[in-house]
Amino acid sequence: MILNYLIHWIGKVLFPLLVDIRVSGRQHVPRTGAVLLVSNHVSYTDPVVLSVASPRRINYLAKSELFEQSVAFKWLMQLLGCVPIQRDGHAGSAIRRAEALLSEGRVVGVFPEGGIETPGELKGGVTLIAARTGATIVPVYLSGTTGLYDPEAYLLRARRVRVTFGEPIDPNAVADPARRREFSERLLALIGSHIVR
Repeated sequence: MILNYLIHWIGKVLFPLLVDIRVSGRQHVPRTGAVLLVSNHVSYTDPVVLSVASPRRINYLAKSELFEQSVAFKWLMQLLGCVPIQRDGHAGSAIRRAEALLSEGRVVGVFPEGGIETPGELKGGVTLIAARTGATIVPVYLSGTTGLYDPEAYLLRARRVRVTFGEPIDPNAVADPARRREFSERLLALIGSHIVR
């Protein structure tokens, strides 16, 4: 665990030397307490970029099959703070795991659009999780990560990447179940508009 944390912070120092990463709004991420970082998702490198940009260590939920690909890949997933979940056909297990992490005062990163192939539609139980745990929601917009990694050359392409953290949203905003769908639509629109408020 200590080694993982050490390498994680070394990565936060080395990554900006390879990629021109510009971060704005970092001060919007609460320094303590449960936080849901809700981001758009356009590249497989998004979790790495978000982890480097965040002032706090992030936990992600990942399907358990990813941890079975190889020892090296399993180690990488753990290094990124990924937590395995069982894909049981519904979002229940993921929601429960996220709630458990947030109850410990951690930061959980979610890509509620579902995947890089299905952008533009908010999926999952982000508002439900926030309502149950009282976690602060911080919207995030990533740009420039598409094509950042060259899988054939195993290299990162030199380019400018931007990470924008929006202002935190009080979880009381989703306390009313009748308004959660409306809030989800506004949250997605906020991320899509590059967090301009």
